Amino acid sequence: MPRIYHLLTESEPFSEQNGGAVSRWTANVLCNHSDAKILAPASDDSWGFEPGRVGVLPGLIRYKHFIEKGGHLAPWSLRFHLLRKIIVPALSGMQRGDTVWVHGRPEFAAALEPIIHARGARLFLHLHNSHLVQWSTVVTRAIHADQYVFSSHYIREEALKKFPNLRGCSSVLGNGADQELFYPSSVPRRPDAIPRVLFAGRLVPDKGLHVFLDAMRLIEERGIALRGLVVGASAFGGSPPTPYVLEMQASAPDSVRFEPYCAGVLMAEQYRKADIYCLPSCWHDPFPLTVLEAMATGIPVVATESGGIPQQLAQGGGLMVQRNSAEELADALAKLATDPALRAEIGHQGLESFRANYTWETIRLAYRQILRRAPIQDKSAVAGRPVRSYA
Repeated sequence: MPRIYHLLTESEPFSEQNGGAVSRWTANVLCNHSDAKILAPASDDSWGFEPGRVGVLPGLIRYKHFIEKGGHLAPWSLRFHLLRKIIVPALSGMQRGDTVWVHGRPEFAAALEPIIHARGARLFLHLHNSHLVQWSTVVTRAIHADQYVFSSHYIREEALKKFPNLRGCSSVLGNGADQELFYPSSVPRRPDAIPRVLFAGRLVPDKGLHVFLDAMRLIEERGIALRGLVVGASAFGGSPPTPYVLEMQASAPDSVRFEPYCAGVLMAEQYRKADIYCLPSCWHDPFPLTVLEAMATGIPVVATESGGIPQQLAQGGGLMVQRNSAEELADALAKLATDPALRAEIGHQGLESFRANYTWETIRLAYRQILRRAPIQDKSAVAGRPVRSYA
């Protein structure tokens, strides 16, 4: 049976507690696929995978430190050499018909392509972000991927504007949420209870925590009863508070309190205790997991109309506002805070959309379809100029 190697980024440990969105995606999509092996800079047993299915490459951590200390200025030839030295030994068993599925790092794909294709294997590049359009053409012209997989229609269309000829060898494969963890609360809300809005995620400016706090301050000034809860840290797995986080904590209105980062069951409970989920991202958020987790829990979402979020809410489940507008955000939150029936209606729409489109079982089926139908490209294919042939 052909094997699929999933290569995570140098910053992504394979861990439920300490990993990010890519770790969560691979754990949930590959849990029942024994033909898949995960390669990561670090790992623990929190996802419950057998040790033989996870390969740890500590050299990726050293590569991360190298980049952080100025290695990003090194010639690409040196960086490609380092990556091959770190990763290729883990692919020693790779055979004709196998697939190397690179997550989020175009430079990894560019470095490994000659070796992968020389052995008759396929190269897939899964973009969870906008890196393909941001990297140097030295990298993008060296990738020669057999398939480009994008986490949302937004990320794909963004790439096609720069590389229009990728249309025939690209797919969209989104994220999901775990129904066994994220499900609606069975405890009825008290009619006189003050509604609660949850902000959960990385506490960085891109996620718009400052916009959320400004909106909560406006709501407080309007005399509308709404309590806010912020759960998270600046990095996955928790981290010491950054100057930004300290500033946000010091300036937060009295209606908002902060709690530490959590994951899994504890995070799911936070959704079930909330009445609204808020994500005022200040960037083109590719396809945030937290929106899907809120939908799976049956609570309405208020989020910015950018990135992959409109795709997630296309069949209902939330209200969208413009980026960086505390006024619009406050209006949307106030509308839901003062209308329990509307909260229930929009929350139900989101739950139905989640069950139809974003369970991990649905994503697994789509993953298998991409593996089956993806063409094998000629070696002359590069980002923007693919030439395809079929195995």
